[in-house]
Amino acid sequence: MAEVRLEGVSKYFGRFKALDRVSFTVKPGEIFTLLGPSGCGKTTTLRVIAGFEIPEEGRVYIDGVDVTFKKPYERNTAMVFQNYALWPHMTVFDNIAYGLKVRGYSREEIRKRVSWALELLGLKGLENRYPLQLSGGQQQRVALARAIVVEPKVLLFDEPLSNLDARLRIRVREEIVLLQRKLRITTIYVTHDQEEAMSISDRIAVMDRGRIVQIGTPWEVYSNPANVFIATFMGRSNVLEGVVVGREANGLYIVDINGLRVYGTSRESLGEGDRVKVVIRNEDAELLEEDRTSPNVVEGKVVRASLIGFAIQARLLLDNGEIIAIYLKNKTTINEGEKLRIYISPEDVKIYKSLETVEV
Repeated sequence: MAEVRLEGVSKYFGRFKALDRVSFTVKPGEIFTLLGPSGCGKTTTLRVIAGFEIPEEGRVYIDGVDVTFKKPYERNTAMVFQNYALWPHMTVFDNIAYGLKVRGYSREEIRKRVSWALELLGLKGLENRYPLQLSGGQQQRVALARAIVVEPKVLLFDEPLSNLDARLRIRVREEIVLLQRKLRITTIYVTHDQEEAMSISDRIAVMDRGRIVQIGTPWEVYSNPANVFIATFMGRSNVLEGVVVGREANGLYIVDINGLRVYGTSRESLGEGDRVKVVIRNEDAELLEEDRTSPNVVEGKVVRASLIGFAIQARLLLDNGEIIAIYLKNKTTINEGEKLRIYISPEDVKIYKSLETVEV
């Protein structure tokens, strides 16, 4: 198990700054995920760790050794690519054995190691097939087998499941986690899929515009997002704009949203008159069947309702003219035009300073 550490890494492509002083430490044996939208720098970060890109600033360490300027084959890392990168003219056996042959292993050692990888990944019996004769999931397993057979210190995944259908993605990601837990290889995983990141990771680093904006466990990042970008990127959320009009003794802020008063929490220090963004996740609204007068109880008219599998998603036109989306898990039918009363716990209302426009 190896530790990976980046210190102040910056990378330019022409005048474009793809990475801006990126720093983090990956603990030995953990699954550490780089999460963010397209173009945020997560794949560039992975390529810097692998040695495919050299940073203009900063340092990369693996097990305390500075590998910033070392060749990829000198780092003892292995990457599983988005498009699998299998040789189409080679059999499954030869694809898996390729890295071992390049490293000069004997024929007997290659046979033994490839057999181990085939068994481990459920590919026994497919060794003489070619990539085009395999399903997407099987090709992904071959790519994974090729990576682990060389016994790397660090395993790197670049959006490895993006070419698979939804059901297969879930199955393969579970297989990856089970394999990683068994082998205890330090793993760095890149994805733009929040659910995927939360389901596989020990810790997540959220990236935005070339920077790390938050690092934490999946629960920490989801439940206590550091800024409005993360709050809206992780899961489905409503973003409303308002003005701080007060603060309770218990620390809750009071925000006026176009005549509607909402109580919530903030990681930042806010003052009266501050313009803020109020973030409410779709699943945090509780449907009230009885009359109840308390903070954060609001009424709205259903303007659209749709089944999304585990719940009904309802879009509500609130009395103040705002529209929000909520998930209703205990309702089987909702009619458009129906009036609903909902409650949102102040702990679930996240308030951020309004420093930039956020698209939702």
